[in-house]
Amino acid sequence: MKGTIHKCLHELIVKKYGKSKWEACLNSVNLATNHRFMPFEDVPEATSLNLVSNAVNILEIPAQQLFDEIGEYWCCVYAPKMYSFWYIGLKNSKDYILKLDRIHEMVGKHFNQAKPPRFEYQWMDENEKTLQVTYHSNRNLIGLFIGCVKGVGKYFNEELKIEKYSESKVMIHFP
Repeated sequence: MKGTIHKCLHELIVKKYGKSKWEACLNSVNLATNHRFMPFEDVPEATSLNLVSNAVNILEIPAQQLFDEIGEYWCCVYAPKMYSFWYIGLKNSKDYILKLDRIHEMVGKHFNQAKPPRFEYQWMDENEKTLQVTYHSNRNLIGLFIGCVKGVGKYFNEELKIEKYSESKVMIHFP
C-alpha cells in the first residue's frame, strides 16, 4: 500500500486523538515513534493492515468509525491539499465516485507496487440516482471505501445513502 494512506492516517490521528495515540499505533507495528511515511513509499501489506487494525484497538473505536473518519479526512482535507488536480471539473459526489476507478487505474499504471482497489459501476435506474458499485481488492477494506463515499458526500455537501450488500458490493443513492 502506498505511504500516502498512512500519511493521511497519521495526520488524522494526531489531529483528532493526539500524538501519543499515533506513537502507540507506530509502536504496535514495530516502527519508531518518529517514523514518517512518505507518500510514494511502498508499505508492506501486513504493516498497513495491522496499523489500521491496531489503531481501532488503541483508539477504542469501532472499525467502521475509523474508516468513516479516514474517509472524511481523506476526501475533505488530505486529498484536496495533496491531489487537488483530482477535483478539477467535479461538480458533485456522483462525478467523483465515477472518476475513482480511472484514478486508481492511473495510480496502478504509474507506480509499480501500487495495487489500489478497482470498481465496477452499474446504474440501477434510468435517472441515475442509484449506483451499484462492485469493489475489487484482496485487502477486504470495503468499510474504508464506504467511509470514503461518506467523505465525498460531505465534501460536496450532499447526503448520500450507502447500503452494503456484501464484502464487494454497495449501493449508493444520490440526492
